[in-house]
Amino acid sequence: MLNCSNSLPSSEDQMKGLSNAEIALMVILNIVAIATYAIFFELWNYLHNNIISDSIREKTLLVLGIFPVTTIVYQLGMFVPRAGTLVDFVAAVYACIALFVFFHLAINYLGGVTEAIDKLQYVDAALNVGPCCCCCMCLPKVRISRKAYRILRIGILQTLILQPLLQFISTVLWADGNFDSEEVNPSNPLFYMKIMLNTSALLSLYVFNLSLKAAFGIAEAGYHLKAKYAIIIIYIILSNLQPLILGCLATYNVIPCVDLYPSKDRASKIDHHIKILEMFILLLVSRKYYRKQMPESSPLYFENPLHTMP
Repeated sequence: MLNCSNSLPSSEDQMKGLSNAEIALMVILNIVAIATYAIFFELWNYLHNNIISDSIREKTLLVLGIFPVTTIVYQLGMFVPRAGTLVDFVAAVYACIALFVFFHLAINYLGGVTEAIDKLQYVDAALNVGPCCCCCMCLPKVRISRKAYRILRIGILQTLILQPLLQFISTVLWADGNFDSEEVNPSNPLFYMKIMLNTSALLSLYVFNLSLKAAFGIAEAGYHLKAKYAIIIIYIILSNLQPLILGCLATYNVIPCVDLYPSKDRASKIDHHIKILEMFILLLVSRKYYRKQMPESSPLYFENPLHTMP
């Protein structure tokens, strides 16, 4: 008889209840996870031996670390089902850090803040970019002045502050035991937390699109900024929309209860398993672009965008 209660199994109960197919799936996912770690360490070795700029090398490793870190937390969650919300919190915090560092890295590619603004102020940046305003063709084009840069910086910073804060509040509410993080219900405060989390993510996507699309035309082709940016965008979409879609499917029993897992928790389990595969694929694609030779004109020093500008 299926256990469709609201309680998740302990790690011991889960291991005892695994079928042969589930054991095979866990073995495959662990092999994929190990392959992800191996690719990352190979990239770490390559970057240390081939990237002269300490700033670019460190920030590149922090950005690429988003894939093994996400993999390891969901790998742990695979063995400890009751830690699902906690591993989501850890993955979200590191993702925010990595996204903010990627913004730094893109500025670094342009020569630092001062040089980047000197270049961008002559570029017309379109406001009608996705995911918020792609249909608003009437919006004018603007040039990224120092004032515009400060506004864009706030749009990036809000993700670094709001995402971890909202995830922490969600984790505290989940730990109370009265709220289900996977329940799509207007009476559930975690439902509104997810709405705010996705709104914050969409805003950061818009700011990234606005600023980096303007930078595409002036960044050297050797940095492969478009490809690296596309990988980050895919990660953001998968991290925010995939669990929301699976949660909705579970609410309407499209994803049914199976064995020890209620439908909502099974949706979360499926999301975590899929992400282990997705992180491997994204890191494999990233390797193609981050392993290429950097332009010789790469700046050796980086001006922190958080510093106060005159």
